[in-house]
Amino acid sequence: MSHPKTKSRIWRNTQRVLGLFYLFALAACTESLLFAVNSLARTDNFTEIEDIAYGEHRLNLLDIYLPDRNQALRATVVFFYGGCWGGCETKGKENYLFVAQALTSHGYAVVIPDYRRYPEVRFDQIIDDARRSVEWVKAHGAEYGADPDNIFLMGHSAGAHLGAMLTLNEDYLRPETYQRIKGFIGLAGPYDFLPLTEAYQKEIFGPEEKYPASQPVNFVQGTEPPLLLLYGNNDETVKPINIKSLSYKVRDAAGCVETHLYEDLDHVELLAALALPLQDSKPVLPDIIGFLNFYAQPQVSCKAMITKMH
Repeated sequence: MSHPKTKSRIWRNTQRVLGLFYLFALAACTESLLFAVNSLARTDNFTEIEDIAYGEHRLNLLDIYLPDRNQALRATVVFFYGGCWGGCETKGKENYLFVAQALTSHGYAVVIPDYRRYPEVRFDQIIDDARRSVEWVKAHGAEYGADPDNIFLMGHSAGAHLGAMLTLNEDYLRPETYQRIKGFIGLAGPYDFLPLTEAYQKEIFGPEEKYPASQPVNFVQGTEPPLLLLYGNNDETVKPINIKSLSYKVRDAAGCVETHLYEDLDHVELLAALALPLQDSKPVLPDIIGFLNFYAQPQVSCKAMITKMH
């Protein structure tokens, strides 16, 4: 007779195989793909608290995901999704359940906020929503079971840009909140993307004299929290100069940065590697968890800075 743990492992592996089948079968339809990966994510053990208001606008809502009660809470990760700041197709917070599953399974609380987007607003309002969501976590996260004193910022694409701005430009967050930021994780983020080439970008970040203030690379001082920059070498959306430029600037300033490049992953596949059926396909999630686990420890110094190809 099979041991219960053996049955559990067999079932998890079966889920992943089925998940892969669905991913490949439904890859042509984004809605179906998200439904598949998020349906698989729901099979894991976490607690979800939906639609908590952090502001007055209808999009000023966030979801909190807490790890299984049997797990020790390590820290809180605030995840910002992408979508060209609203300039291209943007999916709301409910579509990133698979990201929450990946992180809660390793003991991290996850907060995913919605935020106002172009064309309704411009960058000043977008980054203000991102700022306020982090301030809310610091002020109220403990009331819901999250850790308000150990916060990591994380994002994909335009969401990585928002997280990087909050991490690198200390003026956005209150000093007592900024001191609680333990690190930043950016997946395929635009950090140094001047000159602007798209009309919608010029509207979002304009007028022209304000363009430099939208570039995270311009705020590097070397004293910011540790950065983990991830990039897929098949990415045709965000140019590799963004990751190279920011990592070089941080190193030149004697800051702390770790860079991982992944062969055969594009802009979307880098994030999809966090989905339950794909977590073993590339070491994206292990690299993230390794970074989180190290810097979630109290009073650790910068570990060896690396650029690694996978």
